[in-house]
Amino acid sequence: MSESNQTVVEKDKGSGNAKPRENRVFYTLVGVAVVFAIVVLVNYIAGSVNLRVDLTENKIYTLSDGTKRILSRIDTPITIRYYVTDEAGVMSPAERSQALRISDFLQEYRKAAKGQITIKKLNPEPDTDAEDSARLDGVGPGMSRETGNQVYLGLAIECVDQVEVLPFLAARPETLMEYDLSRAIARVLDAEKAKVVVMTSLKVAGGMSMGGGMMGQQRPEEPWFFYSDMLKDYDVQTIPISSKQIPADTNVLIVLHPYDITDEGQYAIDQYLLAGGKVMALVDPKLFAARFLSPPPNPQMPRPGGPAPSSTLDKLFAAWGVEFKANDVLLDMKYQTQIRGGEYAPTILSFSADALNQEDAITSHLSDIFCIMPGAFLGEPKEGLKKEVLLSSSRLNQLVSSFSADPTQDGNVANMRENYQESGEERALIMRLSGNFASAFPEGDPAAKKDEDKKKTGDKADKKEEPKKAALKKSEKEGVVLLFSDADMIYDQFCVQKQSIMGRTFVQMTNGNISLFQNAVEQMAGDPELINVRSRSSARRPYTKLNEILRKAEAKYMGKVRALEDERRAAEARLNEIQANKPEGQEAILSEQQQEEIESFQKKAVEANKELRQVRKDLRSEFDSLQSLIKVGNTFGVALLVILAGILLWLWRRVRTAAR
Repeated sequence: MSESNQTVVEKDKGSGNAKPRENRVFYTLVGVAVVFAIVVLVNYIAGSVNLRVDLTENKIYTLSDGTKRILSRIDTPITIRYYVTDEAGVMSPAERSQALRISDFLQEYRKAAKGQITIKKLNPEPDTDAEDSARLDGVGPGMSRETGNQVYLGLAIECVDQVEVLPFLAARPETLMEYDLSRAIARVLDAEKAKVVVMTSLKVAGGMSMGGGMMGQQRPEEPWFFYSDMLKDYDVQTIPISSKQIPADTNVLIVLHPYDITDEGQYAIDQYLLAGGKVMALVDPKLFAARFLSPPPNPQMPRPGGPAPSSTLDKLFAAWGVEFKANDVLLDMKYQTQIRGGEYAPTILSFSADALNQEDAITSHLSDIFCIMPGAFLGEPKEGLKKEVLLSSSRLNQLVSSFSADPTQDGNVANMRENYQESGEERALIMRLSGNFASAFPEGDPAAKKDEDKKKTGDKADKKEEPKKAALKKSEKEGVVLLFSDADMIYDQFCVQKQSIMGRTFVQMTNGNISLFQNAVEQMAGDPELINVRSRSSARRPYTKLNEILRKAEAKYMGKVRALEDERRAAEARLNEIQANKPEGQEAILSEQQQEEIESFQKKAVEANKELRQVRKDLRSEFDSLQSLIKVGNTFGVALLVILAGILLWLWRRVRTAAR
């Protein structure tokens, strides 16, 4: 081809490419605009239908079956008034996000109720009808910690003439928000409250107690959280542990740490149960909370005693076929808990889901129960009674004396580990007995028997307050008893955390203890559907895998530890024997042979102690290394898997490209 022709061809190519390039730019812009329009349209449609997909492990953004069943019972329309300050300049971004979450949650309730719930969203601005409505409902503003403004974020749930108010909804997990709302709806549906009686000498209802100081001033005590929480759902009453009769209209009797109970008190429980009563009894071989419940010292007055650490219901347990050793604490190597200083305490136990009865409504949705030095229930129930275990230990357990079980005392944890002997059988910590009970007092009222004995001896009998009905010998109706081997589990310090937000106190559950306890009350006296809702509130998982690693590390070193301990004790015993065998009056005079023997055994004792410390140090070092390895794996494992997946995808694409 000539030079002139080549030039023409190149010019034609250049002029022919101009238009297609412009078309590509145009089509690209049109494509971006179309994609943008599709995204906007999809977001609009999704927002209109309120479509959500819950991908969380425990479906925490999905209404529970219990809530759905409560909503299915609605036969009269319910109105929910949602008071919220809907202004960007007043609320912080976090508070506006919380308000939006609540609004979305209410829409889930409205849909699940199939038209039986009406939601009214109101903005209580000053001098408006909405502000007057909020005031009448008892919903007041709180102070925003971020903006300093007064904001509304509350609900009023109304059904006919029943109104329940949630005055301020602080930031809470969806499971807790669901429980608060479902409980409020259940309360407006069921206006009549069941009666729960708490029989105890502990000041669970709060009040005034003797304080410290020079003048012995009284100081106020707040009620325990489990008690104040029950007041929202039940008619709650406390009676002293010395009560000789249980109120006739009692739906559930709670007996809490009966350390000072008398035969007359046990007889009152016995007769209530035989009449078809429902009893929850919390006993304890070592109430750790007792040290906090004792009044502070007063230099001007003798120190009044606090509650005894040990409690039982000996007469009743014997009649029911239950063995409970009031001074034996359960040690469990599988569920031991890490305490301050990094040490693992085998008598402070964090139970995971595998220790709970997954077939029972009370425990089926729980995964974290925390107990401090609990006991254990042994034995088989008497004829006519059915036993169901709700919480059990692992097989890696042992019963130890309450004196040596306290992990806060120096040397106790080490001694428990060194002297550990596996029982090989699971033991019950919480169990239910149901059926026809026989009386623990076949001879009748022990108070009446005391009066008869006084008459025989010539003493004046106690004046009876009123004639008593004939004693029951066996059940008139089937009764139910739920036994707990730990009373610490419902003491505030071990189950909840309190914090003040916008001038109000909010409570966060730190484990599943309160959920379990309230589930039991609700099953006996309240709305059983709330069990399903409440049980989702705990999300902490005990470190059972770390406990297993610790047990294996201990097994590796424990034989050597025991041998060294025996060698040290033998050396010390021989030294004491030499000292004890000296002639009287010559204790300070030692023969050359005795001096050499003493020096030899002292050296052996020192060497044994030194080697023992090194073995324990090696044990701790090996466990810490394994623990650190797990943490590193958790931190970087997912990232490495993502990188590996990316590399494999890249290689796969390279292979496909090369194949073309």
